[in-house]
Amino acid sequence: MLKSHLKTFLTVCDAGSFTKAATDLYMTPSSVLQQIRALEDELGIKLFERSSQGVTMTPAGEYLRHKGIILSGMYDEIRRDLSAFSKKKNSICIGTSMLEKCRLIYDLWVLFSEEEKECDIHMTNIDLEHNIPAETDLIESINSNVGWMRDWEFLEICQVPFGFAFVNDHPLAKKQVIRLNDLRGETVMSINEGSCDSVVGILELLRRNRINVICSYGTGMNMFWESAFRRNVQLIPLCWRDILINMTVVPFEKEFLLPYGIFYRNQPHPAAEKFLDFIRKTYTVGNTRRIVPVLN
Repeated sequence: MLKSHLKTFLTVCDAGSFTKAATDLYMTPSSVLQQIRALEDELGIKLFERSSQGVTMTPAGEYLRHKGIILSGMYDEIRRDLSAFSKKKNSICIGTSMLEKCRLIYDLWVLFSEEEKECDIHMTNIDLEHNIPAETDLIESINSNVGWMRDWEFLEICQVPFGFAFVNDHPLAKKQVIRLNDLRGETVMSINEGSCDSVVGILELLRRNRINVICSYGTGMNMFWESAFRRNVQLIPLCWRDILINMTVVPFEKEFLLPYGIFYRNQPHPAAEKFLDFIRKTYTVGNTRRIVPVLN
């Protein structure tokens, strides 16, 4: 069945006559009739009852209209997907959210695009439940080993330490560094518990020193807003200080570190692999100290 014949058939169904359908399709009524007859001959069944008032669908026509709408939608979706595959060779999709921001990728892309002028980049949003769109190639993030991260490969660029976030008028917000004794009597909120060794280690240390710890498993940014409203202290990796409003982040004296870098698919397509190779070279060759200006 030709796609053009199906389109003509569906237009006739909506218009109720060959003449109106011809106007909508910028065709002659005879051409519309010819396509409908060809479709009926191909299927071996009558699709319309014709009268002076127009046309009405036969039961077979009603059935084909229902299935044809579905088939036409699938055809358009397949075309879009195939077109996306074609563009994918020279396009990279970056998944972003409030936490997974482009802290490093933007500057890297500016440098990379000078070498690879044919390659382009676009962004897609990661929702609050961390449902990652299928077209996503790369995600910049800490690696705290939470659920979604275990399905991706990881390129480590650097490691980031922890700090504590305080509302701006909190006495500890004025300190240059937070020591364990400073936290006595405070309630510390953590985004998770037990996902990686560094998080486990720092929470055990706080509890051994009789500091109250609450682990929040809320959705999205609620855990951060809740800390501010309740005037609790928030434990965060220092790279997240750029997402907090009306809070000051102070480094912790103890060195607990989280890997930071780029998550990528198990088998990246050529453009993504080329960008990953560029990132590897940028943070190794000529950068033996692995300096990352944005995060230092």
